[in-house]
Amino acid sequence: MLNTIKDTLIVGLLDKLAVHHSVYRLPCTSEYLEELVADTLNQNGMTNDWKPDRSHSVSIDMTLESGQSISVKSGRYDPVKGTLVISGSRLGKHETLEKMLESVVSTHADYYVCLAKADQDWSDIPSKIEVKTYHLFVFEASNLDYGFEHWSRKESKHGKGYKYVMDIPGMSATIRPTMSHQLWTTISCDIIGIPSKLEIV
Repeated sequence: MLNTIKDTLIVGLLDKLAVHHSVYRLPCTSEYLEELVADTLNQNGMTNDWKPDRSHSVSIDMTLESGQSISVKSGRYDPVKGTLVISGSRLGKHETLEKMLESVVSTHADYYVCLAKADQDWSDIPSKIEVKTYHLFVFEASNLDYGFEHWSRKESKHGKGYKYVMDIPGMSATIRPTMSHQLWTTISCDIIGIPSKLEIV
């Protein structure tokens, strides 16, 4: 299923992103990206339940008729380091780190679809004529391990705050109280594969 989803999106997203950039210079993100992914899958026999109502389960953006769930993200790709950085849920409503991680693990989708950008590919103010480059990742959520045993609390150097951190082979993550306890994850291509480049001319 993973390869089918990826192969379908590699072909199908190019035309839709070209339409997006015929109107907008800024990258396609958030609900607009979700809709392009959902439409592409629907049009290729992978019926899903995505609706343009900005209402979906935590961490799950759509579920295929066949039962698999998908989380759609943008993200930042570093081709030199071979890493993808993605943001996750804000976890501040949970009282302890253990409960935060239980929420992350219990609500994740089966697959991640990430249409990431590399900083060097985009101007600060994109022009109409420049090539728009994206990097498509499709991988199983089971590749990521947010186990409680990997985490520790790290105090700031000046003693004015802290963050939760983890670092294991293939991935690292942080949860920062100063950022609404949002989860940020850095993932090595060693565990999720090299992305496919999509260029919109």
